[in-house]
Amino acid sequence: MNWLSSQWMICVILSMFPFLGFAQTADIRQSALQCQLEASSELVQCDYRYPLNIEVKDISVKVGGQTIKLEPTDIALYPAPGQTSAILILVDVSDPRRRETVEKKYVKLIKDMVADQKPHQLIGIAGFDSELNLLTPMSADHDALMDAVTKIKATGAATEYYKNILTAIELLKKTDATRKGLVIMSDGKDEDKAYNRDDVLKAAKDAGVAILGIGFEERLSDSPYLQNVQKLAIETFGQYYDGSEGKYPASFLNQPFAFLETGGRVTFKGNKFNAAQDVTLVLGTKNDKPFEITTRVEFPDKRSSGEKFKEFVKRNMLSLLLGLVALIAVIAYAMYYLKKRKETQPQVIEYGYLEELSGAKTRHILTKTAVRIGRSIDNDVHLANDSISTHHAEIHRRREGDFYIVDLSSTNGVFVNEEKVTQTELSDGDLIELGEVRLHFYIN
Repeated sequence: MNWLSSQWMICVILSMFPFLGFAQTADIRQSALQCQLEASSELVQCDYRYPLNIEVKDISVKVGGQTIKLEPTDIALYPAPGQTSAILILVDVSDPRRRETVEKKYVKLIKDMVADQKPHQLIGIAGFDSELNLLTPMSADHDALMDAVTKIKATGAATEYYKNILTAIELLKKTDATRKGLVIMSDGKDEDKAYNRDDVLKAAKDAGVAILGIGFEERLSDSPYLQNVQKLAIETFGQYYDGSEGKYPASFLNQPFAFLETGGRVTFKGNKFNAAQDVTLVLGTKNDKPFEITTRVEFPDKRSSGEKFKEFVKRNMLSLLLGLVALIAVIAYAMYYLKKRKETQPQVIEYGYLEELSGAKTRHILTKTAVRIGRSIDNDVHLANDSISTHHAEIHRRREGDFYIVDLSSTNGVFVNEEKVTQTELSDGDLIELGEVRLHFYIN
């Protein structure tokens, strides 16, 4: 089988085994579902959230494709007991020319947002230009929060937009809370050289941070920059509002942190499952188009080796059958190819052989119609004996099938059945003497 054919067949076989493939990169939906397994009770608790534009009417859970029946008591809206939200409000204070926006619009909006701070909400404020300045850490201290609002001043210079958002995400990552949200108030202008949006999105996904973006344009030419705020919000399952005119939906003013606090907690028994499994939360929506969120959970594996093998075969039966069919096809193709190749190759015919009468009884197979015998290694039959001439004799097979031997002017001559000859016909079993070497001639 040639190289190209074998490579093609290997690719066919590998394509039949999808379970050998590499895992796909997780999207943002994985950061919207966080599941924890309690080893002692084998209960799985999954905290989930979803975009604000989805109206959920029912919830179900699938583990490894198997649907789990949920009781009403298994579902709790956020915040369930013990759940907290860490929220950092990040304010762009660069450019003193933006004082009206920063010190009035920003301040008024923040006061409105935090006025009804809930006990489970840990809120902090930070300003940024080229560096991030934490005005108050995330906590439930409402007085400290309101005091920090008064310190917001537009005194900064250059805006290192993405660098400071990365710093804010790192602060959230280190905060002990169930959910983590970043509120960005900015015109979206960036003067970063080392960081970009992709860096921020990766960090936000890794830390499970959702972003609420509120864009403020000073002039029409600023409009394209607002996309820097908007895209971060949309791509982290967050929300975006244009605050340039100071007008916001009533739903936002009533629940400013709803972008972070949709969903809740689902609890179910995990004792039926083994090893790593995909856990998928299926949200039924008002438009009857299910919205699915998936994450990976490591369940303890209590199966024996035999049980693991049986389950593996059962789970991958189709792939195994397809792989077996592909393997059989490869073997069949290889056998056919080798057979055709053998048929097209010239067949080697053994017309007869010479057998030395020495102790070893060495055989010299005759496959040519003209076989030269002598002491030199370039002969067809090489006889390493000083009594043999360099090119001593030659055996020919005629077209009719009979054989004869010819003396090639050797020093010690050629004897057939103890009679010296220069040329004679050979018969099966004849004794040939070349110098001191004696051989029997046999015809196949």
